[in-house]
Amino acid sequence: MNISQLSYSKYCILVHNNREYFINYRPIKNCIEILLSNSEILQYFIFKYENKKHQGEKSYAEQNSGNWWKYAEASIPSSACILSLILYSDATTTDTLGKSSLHPIYISLGNIPTWRRNKEDAKQLLGYFPILFAKNEKEKTSPEFKKLILYLKMKMESITKLITELSGFFRKYLL
Repeated sequence: MNISQLSYSKYCILVHNNREYFINYRPIKNCIEILLSNSEILQYFIFKYENKKHQGEKSYAEQNSGNWWKYAEASIPSSACILSLILYSDATTTDTLGKSSLHPIYISLGNIPTWRRNKEDAKQLLGYFPILFAKNEKEKTSPEFKKLILYLKMKMESITKLITELSGFFRKYLL
């Protein structure tokens, strides 16, 4: 096991009610390398666009049957392949007492068929985003607290934008 791929960086994104809120993350490149090094996944990897039809009509099954894949594939050299990155998150409790909640951020690859992508080894934990806590109901419904929630959402959007920009880097890096 390569421990360096499991190390997380921690960055404080907000202080509220004397509590620091951190995003914990690891390099996206490490996550992608782990997924690409799994031979169980690679044997099902999808590389090319498929024009799927069902009863004569366009059918969308996997990501590689979508128009975006077709257009992206047409925009790169024929010797290159699309590497589709999927990021997703959900709220989850992260301790046994149920008092600490975070948004885990996962990464998977759209090149993996859906049935295979749903297995545990076809995704990697990229990081954790914090969930903001109010000290009481009054604070929770206050305009100031709602602004803080909006601020966190904007931070998440900034991270998503950064990852989108990184995908351009990977496109150049992997070609």
